[in-house]
Amino acid sequence: MTSTTRAAAALSLVAAMALTGANVAFGKAIVAEVPVYTFVFFRFLVASAALALMAVREPGPRLTGMAPAQARDLVLMALLGMVGFTVLMFEGLRRTAAADAGIITATLPAVVAVMSVALAAERLSRTQLGAVALAVAGLALVQAAGARGGTATLLGNLLVGGAVLCEASFVMLGKRLAPPYRPLRLALGANVVGLVLSLPLALIDASALDLGSVALSIWLLAIWYALSASVFCLWLWYRGLPHVETWLAGLATAAIPVAALAASALFLGETIGWARLAGAGLVMAGIALGALSGPRR
Repeated sequence: MTSTTRAAAALSLVAAMALTGANVAFGKAIVAEVPVYTFVFFRFLVASAALALMAVREPGPRLTGMAPAQARDLVLMALLGMVGFTVLMFEGLRRTAAADAGIITATLPAVVAVMSVALAAERLSRTQLGAVALAVAGLALVQAAGARGGTATLLGNLLVGGAVLCEASFVMLGKRLAPPYRPLRLALGANVVGLVLSLPLALIDASALDLGSVALSIWLLAIWYALSASVFCLWLWYRGLPHVETWLAGLATAAIPVAALAASALFLGETIGWARLAGAGLVMAGIALGALSGPRR
């Protein structure tokens, strides 16, 4: 592998994580105009249509041949990583700053590490434990920065934290399905199941939805969110992942809080402040430490 290929792969990973971070701010703008459950259903509808066109050409086994245990894992992936993550994230964004949500989201690698200890009987090295501690310290600073928002901000941060737990569960379940099944087909299956599961929630919002009151720019932003979150990020991530080391892929997730802070300030006009910057710095330091530590031997 040439250095040019490796650099291009690293840029793909960083771009995927930057889109993820920026989408936190975009999501806050969307749910300010569109009911949460309506947008959840809309996201899965757009993503499923796009992924269906792409997955047709992907090699490998089809999801229709799944064993019952695999189908159960797919439904759990959709319930937790798709519906659970999206609902909790957007309910949280209604109550807290997008900057805070972006920093909390960036703790995903640390949460996955802790869950791997609890559920997969893995062990963490001292360096990895230090990485988790840095992430926790960063979260404490973020909460301190938003404390003047009162209980609403605390609840919002807790909901975003719940979304991260859902996404970590999605990662753990995905590890069990990934060997035989390709990324696009897994994503398509999870989005289609998410579409079905979110339909009853969307019907709750239907009576209060006034399509004419939502600006075209918001619907276009919603389409962008759905495509970037479920298609573009996925394509960029799996385009770069085979060509870099695991530690470098982990390090790329540091782009999440950077992009979230930038988009929150530029797109939403949020004030960042030193406490949030310090919290983001601690979270990114934790990401770097965890990525560079490598697996425990």
